[in-house]
Amino acid sequence: MKKLLYVVLGIIVVAVVAAVGYRGYLGIRAGDGEISREVQAERSFAGTNEDGPALGIIQYGVTSGADGESQAQFLIQEEIFGRENMVEGTTRQIDGSFLINYNEYRVQVGQFEINVRDIKTRSLDVDIESRGWTDGERDTVIRAEILESGRDEFEFATFNPTNVSGVPDTFEPGDTLELVVTGDLTLRDVTSSVDFDMQLSLDSDEKISGTAATTIRWEDFEITIPYVGGGSDVGAVSDSVELRLEFTAEEEGRVGV
Repeated sequence: MKKLLYVVLGIIVVAVVAAVGYRGYLGIRAGDGEISREVQAERSFAGTNEDGPALGIIQYGVTSGADGESQAQFLIQEEIFGRENMVEGTTRQIDGSFLINYNEYRVQVGQFEINVRDIKTRSLDVDIESRGWTDGERDTVIRAEILESGRDEFEFATFNPTNVSGVPDTFEPGDTLELVVTGDLTLRDVTSSVDFDMQLSLDSDEKISGTAATTIRWEDFEITIPYVGGGSDVGAVSDSVELRLEFTAEEEGRVGV
């Protein structure tokens, strides 16, 4: 009996050590979540200045960072503790640009850059803390094993537009445009073409704002979700995720005709 007790205690000790060691391993891969730099998307438009007419060709830059009014989000459905739960992830580390031609009625969308290391999640439907989980633990797994954003080479996601459709024949400040922006989205060095449904409000010649949304599948970016099913508390996770952008962009320069 005493020998059996020692065996059981030994198994428990090994299991505890393994669990602690694995948490430490995840922590190393995830890092502390601190960003390496502020987002700064490429500005593909040139020749703007501050001496153009009231309405001409105007470049707008997204107000990014913790103090900005813009954010990027994802929404994904999971089953946890036997209940359906929507998980929301958010970061304000988002930057991008627009070129609005009020003379020839054209809209160009520049590159968007998002710091996915900065994403913080929260459960919308289930109180996971009452069951011993925290959103911070989920964030660690995202940085370590899902988006791998703890690695410097995977810290940023980019969206490079290739086409804008739905631009009306005429528009002016005060109008809202319903657009489809097609482009190449890159996550973890994997690129796939996606279509964002964008609502672009031309608030004034000095400021624009809007939203954009799309749905992607994890497999299109070679991403897998660990610890799902079996004896895990997470019974299932949706194979698709909704991406949302909310942005405000302010004038950076203008040119005339």
